[in-house]
Amino acid sequence: MDPDSEIRFDSFSDYHAALDSLLSTAKKELCVFDSDLKTPNLESPQRARILSDFLLALPGNRLRIVLHDTRYVENHCPLIMLLLTRFNHCFEIRRTPDDLRHLTECFALADKTHGVVRFHVDHGRGKTFLERPDVAQGWWGRFEELWACSQSGLSPTRLGL
Repeated sequence: MDPDSEIRFDSFSDYHAALDSLLSTAKKELCVFDSDLKTPNLESPQRARILSDFLLALPGNRLRIVLHDTRYVENHCPLIMLLLTRFNHCFEIRRTPDDLRHLTECFALADKTHGVVRFHVDHGRGKTFLERPDVAQGWWGRFEELWACSQSGLSPTRLGL
């Protein structure tokens, strides 16, 4: 994708290609908002490796995820849970409050400049943009609002008696 571009996509396969490009582009911060993290499939070995490499690259790198429901990650994503345990100082997953569960768009952002947006959780339609801080600014602000009102979603360790 050329810098300064915004490209629309209409399928989940195009969404995954755009997401892979975004994850590989990130240098400092990744932010993801999704209903449950099933569709982005960050659990795939390739994407989990990219996330691990990203978190290892620089001490200040940060990964933040906001989900409506964290049960899928907790029960079906051992690689993500391992990353959460290993990088709990720079990786956090939060859960939206009940009154925000009606939000249906999903997005991933990198470095306040790049992003991938799906317009609705149930569909593969969306857009991707690189080197577009003007476009990213609104989405980044939306993520920060979601982050601020969300609660801690997953602990890197399980408590047991």
